[in-house]
Amino acid sequence: MKRLILAVALSLLAVATYAQKEKRIEASDKRKPDWIGRSDASAFSVTEVGESLAAASERCMASIRQYIVNSVAVNVSSTETMTTRQISRDNLMSVMNDYSSVLMTEAGQLPFLNGITLSNAEATYWERIYDKRTKSYRYEYSVRYPFTETTRRTLVDAFLAIDNAKVARFEQLRDELETIVDLDRIPQALNELDGLDNYFFDTTRKNDVATLRRNYLGLYDRISIEVEEQTTGRCVYSLRLAGRPVTSSVRPRLTSQSAIELVVEPYADSRYLLTYNAEYASPQDINTVEIRYPIGGGRIARTLYFEPQPFTPRK
Repeated sequence: MKRLILAVALSLLAVATYAQKEKRIEASDKRKPDWIGRSDASAFSVTEVGESLAAASERCMASIRQYIVNSVAVNVSSTETMTTRQISRDNLMSVMNDYSSVLMTEAGQLPFLNGITLSNAEATYWERIYDKRTKSYRYEYSVRYPFTETTRRTLVDAFLAIDNAKVARFEQLRDELETIVDLDRIPQALNELDGLDNYFFDTTRKNDVATLRRNYLGLYDRISIEVEEQTTGRCVYSLRLAGRPVTSSVRPRLTSQSAIELVVEPYADSRYLLTYNAEYASPQDINTVEIRYPIGGGRIARTLYFEPQPFTPRK
């Protein structure tokens, strides 16, 4: 018992000695309010330190924002995500931190988080303190901010709406994979998947995005150029993806050693018409026209062989 009394006495002496080394020289009120360091069902309080009053108050705003984000993240990660994302309780803290990061990123879609200002605070209090040891001044700024359970539930629902919309978009992209009829959709889908990969943080959804992205990239290897009609100087062809006709805004590159005036134009039923002048082609040469589409960083090409036009003497 004597040892306990001695320990308590020494502790109180240390606190008193430390307090003597700091002095409150200015404050916003005569008495320090009792709400500092307390939270209840309707509001919470934060305290931050800064070299100036403005710096301390700005840090308070950031702390208020982070407190609300963490509160929402805890609610989300401990309820919805436990069942829908199959996350173990051992990883709950990591998940909460991940959701906090995502919430901060998506804050633009959560009006309440953008409306955090000192004008909405229930109460504020600040002190200017002089530290005798370091001979420096600092400000301690405290804010009591309203935050009810109803507000938190509203924020949780708003965030889940964002999260569910991301999942729905992923599912739409997955469903669209085998129905694409416009090759321009491939790079667009890849850009969207990159955005979803940046948003999703859990391993399951990240892996799903990575798999779908590989499948979209694999579409480029399934594109072919199919000739449907061909005569000298004229060819009707189609672009095919896994056997179905598709279109593209990419202009083909046409090359030939023996034909001139090569032109490709859209034709009926999502096909293309290639015309060229074979007047100067030689029967002694192998006469070709190459159609090449620079799509997806690869080389989608088809070489056409044609016979030169018969010579007709001029009268």
